[in-house]
Amino acid sequence: MFLDVLFGVLPLFFVMIVGYAASYAPKFPSSVEPALNVFVFYVALPALLYKVVAQADASGGVPLEFLGAAAGAALVFALFSWAVFRYVLRLENSQSLAGMLTTSFGNVSYLGIPVILGVMGPQAGLAAGMGQLVHNVIFMVGFPILAQIMLPSAGGRGHRPSGARMMRTVRNALLYSPVTWSMLIGGAVLVFSLDVPKPLDDTVDLLAGAAAPGALFVIGMSLRRTIERSMRRKSEVSKPAVTEGLVKSKVRGSKTALGVMVLGKLLALPLLTVLCLELFAPQLPDIWFNTAVLMAAMPTSATAYIMAQNDTGDGDPTAMAIVITCIFSLVALPVLAALVLR
Repeated sequence: MFLDVLFGVLPLFFVMIVGYAASYAPKFPSSVEPALNVFVFYVALPALLYKVVAQADASGGVPLEFLGAAAGAALVFALFSWAVFRYVLRLENSQSLAGMLTTSFGNVSYLGIPVILGVMGPQAGLAAGMGQLVHNVIFMVGFPILAQIMLPSAGGRGHRPSGARMMRTVRNALLYSPVTWSMLIGGAVLVFSLDVPKPLDDTVDLLAGAAAPGALFVIGMSLRRTIERSMRRKSEVSKPAVTEGLVKSKVRGSKTALGVMVLGKLLALPLLTVLCLELFAPQLPDIWFNTAVLMAAMPTSATAYIMAQNDTGDGDPTAMAIVITCIFSLVALPVLAALVLR
């Protein structure tokens, strides 16, 4: 299993490296990355999710145990990690919330879906789609609402939370998401056995084929910006402060928090997911079991930086965690697969 997963994820990481290298080429200025990201998120990835859902074997349905264990593990771990940052490391509330997001929210769409399809094949498409949906709903809906309640003035917003703003958060994350609609349409095609015209189906195939390489290429390009932000943060911390002890304390605290983020994301969350699955869903089919574990083991989502910065005003540690978890996941994923996957 170790070599199967390693050989499955290596090409994906090679595409990320190509994207990272391309970010230094004059033909790929920083303005290219947002355009590619929009294409992947609004066109290619929805096409891929539509295809994998529409062509899935849904004879057994979507196991409720899968949804419960995946969601339960993510929620419990998010709460636990927040408590660790807040009461053990004694970070400020904004830093604790950002740390919770960084430790819990993985790159389940751009990296998780290609990894799972690359390792287990197209038969895991439905499981991959549902797995990313669980994590995205929890964090892309739940975290902004939580931040509005706990940090009404973070990031310079300066206004109190309201029911209307929370409803807009839910609406934007679910009703306006092309990922949600692509899965619903694919599900309708599957359930009602709809006959899709071949030219239209072939068009979707072409777009879907661009999803995995496009997403991974964008991740590689974004890593350069992430590294640059992290280096700027490091240089700011190294500047003279009021006292030398204050600087040392800040650096030491930052390193400890970063270590918790990395170990929590790549090790603790997937192991907690395995425990929840073994306790509450021991008979879960292998594809669903493995999908839940791999989704939990994905490195920190690039979206987590944007959310942490916008919702808490403190996204710099998240930027560093994204880089480190991406690099370490190349080893962590195959090791985890060899130890716990079925």
